[in-house]
Amino acid sequence: MDKSLHRLVELNGWPAGWFERYVEAEHAAVDGVCIYSAKTLKPFLWEEIPAKWSDTEGSRRVAGEATEFGICSGFAVPMLSVHHWQSVLSFASSAKCCRLSPRQQVQLVIMAVYAGMSIQAFSDDDEEDLDLLTDREREILLWAAAGKTSSETSQILGLTERTIKWHSTRAREHLALRLQRKLLLKPCAAD
Repeated sequence: MDKSLHRLVELNGWPAGWFERYVEAEHAAVDGVCIYSAKTLKPFLWEEIPAKWSDTEGSRRVAGEATEFGICSGFAVPMLSVHHWQSVLSFASSAKCCRLSPRQQVQLVIMAVYAGMSIQAFSDDDEEDLDLLTDREREILLWAAAGKTSSETSQILGLTERTIKWHSTRAREHLALRLQRKLLLKPCAAD
């Protein structure tokens, strides 16, 4: 398996098995979403990718294989990155056509920017931040990242829903403080 793509992916929420197939087949080289994301900073619906990148045999093959994993449409937010010259956060949908209002698109862009800043902050390894979250907070965030509600997580862990919400709130507070500290400590370049 080509590990070069693994090093570039900071966070992956794709269905089980899809990322491995994507890497093994070297889909990034022909995927219209991936290619167009490297050529623009404008957020876009996947269906808006110009034909010269989306209507190739390779791009159609990637899209066809993605449907086997429930990925049919989406919205991508390209961003500049400190770690890589450009990055993208892509929201996927099982719907045949991604229907998003302009307001929903703006909301996803805001989420993507915040997520991108958070991922960037966490990928900076500072020894002072090793104990940022408790083991319980990490565990609850992992269940949330897996799509579990507070109620479902409480049943899984044998805790009350109130306890789950408390740990979740504490984790968000810790993460927000770290992000705020990181952003405030970054030197600004003079014009």
